[in-house]
Amino acid sequence: MATCNLCGFPVLRLTPGIFGTRCLRCGSTLLHRAAGFVIAQLGVPPTARVYELSSGGPLVRYLRRRCRTLTLSEYFDDVRPGEWKRGVQCQDVQRLTYPDDSFDLVTSTEVFEHVPDDTAAFREVHRVLRPGGHVVFTVPLFDQERTVERARLDGGAVVHLLPPEYHHDRIRGRGRVLAFRNYGRDICGRLGAAGLEAEIRVVDAARHAALGTKVVVGRKADRQRPAR
Repeated sequence: MATCNLCGFPVLRLTPGIFGTRCLRCGSTLLHRAAGFVIAQLGVPPTARVYELSSGGPLVRYLRRRCRTLTLSEYFDDVRPGEWKRGVQCQDVQRLTYPDDSFDLVTSTEVFEHVPDDTAAFREVHRVLRPGGHVVFTVPLFDQERTVERARLDGGAVVHLLPPEYHHDRIRGRGRVLAFRNYGRDICGRLGAAGLEAEIRVVDAARHAALGTKVVVGRKADRQRPAR
């Protein structure tokens, strides 16, 4: 029987589909378990300053237990970035309010495909990471060379380039969040353009029911010493 690497409880198939194999205790899906597996691979220490682009769920609970300093946020349509709603801070990953070099690790699951300008988002992640810090995240990754743009913003209005595709969201509900793109293997180049050294890790963890799950990892280069 598979066990959850986030909390140690059994993992069983509860419903059909790729997200149906869940932990009986924390409710983790293969995405949460794969992200946690990679975070453990990186050897992130308990002293790390971590920023997760959500405010709840299995990965958040895992990070709370693992790291002493954890910053959480959500994106709310009706709240200015940096302000708070029901005890949760609003942040727009395209224009974060945090200072430069704030975090050792930034994490997310299934977020960046919903961001209108992911180029700006990746630059912001690079900015708030400390030198040597990592971003670890999942997005739907398709077996295609290039990312397909499905929609864009024009003067604040959504322009659909392809038939609209909507995903589920813990806050907004089922089928309520527009996917702006379908990522391909060029996602590493998109991160590279923001200054991050990037790779796609395929998690080999059948014992955690996360076999073959893809996790994107980016690293901010160490600050170089000035030449004498």
